[in-house]
Amino acid sequence: MILSIQKIKTNFLVLFLITAVCFLAYFNSLGNPFIWDDDALVVKNTLIRSVQNIPLSFTNDLYFGVAIGSNFWRPLQTISYIFDYHLWQLNPFGYHLTNILLQVGVSFLVFLLLISLSINFSISFACALLFAASPIHTESVTYISGRAEMLMGIFVIASLLCFISSQKEGARRPILFYVFSLFSFILALLSKEAAVVYPFIICGYIFYFLHDRLKEKYYFLRNIAPFAAIAVIYLFLRVYLFNFVTLRPPSLTSVVWFKRLIALPEILFTYLKLLILPVGLHMSRQLIRPESILTIFSATLTLGFVIFICLRYLKYSSNNKVFSFMLFWSVVFFIPQSGIFPINAFIAEHFIYLPSVSFYLLIAYVLYSFLRKKLFIFTIGLFCVFYILLTAGRNFEWRNPVVFYKSIMKYSPNSFQAHSNLGVQYEYLGRFSEAEAEYRRALKIKPDLMEARLSLANLYFKQKLYARAKLEYELLENTPLGVKAGEVENNLGNIYEAMGDMQAAVAKYTQALRLDPNLKFTHFNLARIYFPKGDMELVVFHLLRSLGESGDEADPLKRKLVADFIKNTSFVDNAAEFYNNLGINLAKSNYWQSAINSFHCASELSADSADYHYNLALAYLNVQERAKSKGALKQALRINPNHIRAKSLMAKINIKN
Repeated sequence: MILSIQKIKTNFLVLFLITAVCFLAYFNSLGNPFIWDDDALVVKNTLIRSVQNIPLSFTNDLYFGVAIGSNFWRPLQTISYIFDYHLWQLNPFGYHLTNILLQVGVSFLVFLLLISLSINFSISFACALLFAASPIHTESVTYISGRAEMLMGIFVIASLLCFISSQKEGARRPILFYVFSLFSFILALLSKEAAVVYPFIICGYIFYFLHDRLKEKYYFLRNIAPFAAIAVIYLFLRVYLFNFVTLRPPSLTSVVWFKRLIALPEILFTYLKLLILPVGLHMSRQLIRPESILTIFSATLTLGFVIFICLRYLKYSSNNKVFSFMLFWSVVFFIPQSGIFPINAFIAEHFIYLPSVSFYLLIAYVLYSFLRKKLFIFTIGLFCVFYILLTAGRNFEWRNPVVFYKSIMKYSPNSFQAHSNLGVQYEYLGRFSEAEAEYRRALKIKPDLMEARLSLANLYFKQKLYARAKLEYELLENTPLGVKAGEVENNLGNIYEAMGDMQAAVAKYTQALRLDPNLKFTHFNLARIYFPKGDMELVVFHLLRSLGESGDEADPLKRKLVADFIKNTSFVDNAAEFYNNLGINLAKSNYWQSAINSFHCASELSADSADYHYNLALAYLNVQERAKSKGALKQALRINPNHIRAKSLMAKINIKN
């Protein structure tokens, strides 16, 4: 019991120090904004706005309805954003805090795993600290959209720890540990696709650490079969049920398999260089692949040598089983993201998140073997300080999106995504000519880049350059658009309406709704066009449809109320104000659900209006939806902390609760 209490105290101390190192390294990332794919996965992702959407995260791809589509199926990543949104709405601080806590969790589990492999405490602790602070992990930790690596890491390591516990002689409830191991594996698969290779890790653990038990009849098959079955079922689901359609295939699809294979030596040496000296870190790395006969021959020889070395040290030896297993760990988790398979890039720093554990273990082992204890502790401390400073410096790059994208282009001038994203930032800052130039550069590098062309068209429309906008939208019409097809037709309708061609505008709006019936504000556009013509039935029909209601089967009294409201107030230039006023009128007549829908439209169109969120909260309260009412009030108070009515209503709700 005394030893057990001492062990718990030691583990708490280790956890505390790992937490301290993680927060020292990443504390200055808490003030960073949403950046790169964060806009798609968080800011514009309507799926994360409600806890009730959790089931939908299991049936949709990661980039649900906000991009050209992806074949990423990562429900747990989406669910993590749902809970973040529930707590923080669109305050990036909370999302960054979650990422830091996840890094703490993975780093502590790395320590527990190494201890469970009977590795010296000092070496295990040093490895965990180096892993926690390493700058090469900023792409997973500082980048909100990169958390899939950490989620997978937590569940993979937890699964292996449970499996190890289930195999110990005299273990209490081994079946329970084994079931937990299987369940954690499933959660890892729901976090990131690369976890599908994990059954090989179980095979490796059995081979290196339970080698003698392989003589037992059916031991290997009995223990590995359930993991293999889960992996096979997962692959079946991904191929036949959750194989989502994408308009742009992974970038490596266009590179033949042999060229991807012979690029491996350059990829390995690049990662090794980044691990040894983690400077010049950036996203969107470009690889110079061997093309000449001489470089191909040299790359092939190097690849053969690397394979020979790996095979040599992967052989079973009772004296080197820890070293061999950790090398095996790195190889297994590296292969799916090595470029051999047609993924999105040859090199990305987050690809070696889990494989890097072996590198930091090697550093800790070498230092421990050749240095005295005090000097070892001092050296590890210096490494941690060095890493913390580099990581903190890297975090500053993420703080300013313009600096961030320019840094990428410094190393990868042909990064079309960086140019496109920089254009978005310039547009947000009102630097329209620079935004146009960046969109044009992105399109020059990749002419079929739909996001850049759509952004360019929207920019021209914003500047009232309707002829140019129309040309860009028409170019988009001739490309596969997927979920964006309806949006493009709607935007073309906006242009025709602005140019005074109402007939063409109606045709485009109608086509937009055929392609995407969920474009509720397209109904508003049609209502606005029909209003001057005096066709009140169509006006009311489309307005109710914009609220998500059946326009032709609605309550006659509600239809009359909407018609009278329009006659008395007419349409306003500000659509958000229109919906807010409509919601107030619907609420006065006790059409609370319709009022909620209307206030939702107002708050979507003007997300920075505290009054609209307050009105939404009142409507929710009248239908006894206290949790949703509090959520809307929290958003109102984030926008305006001094909103007197919102503060008063929140106090009343809290008292009743």
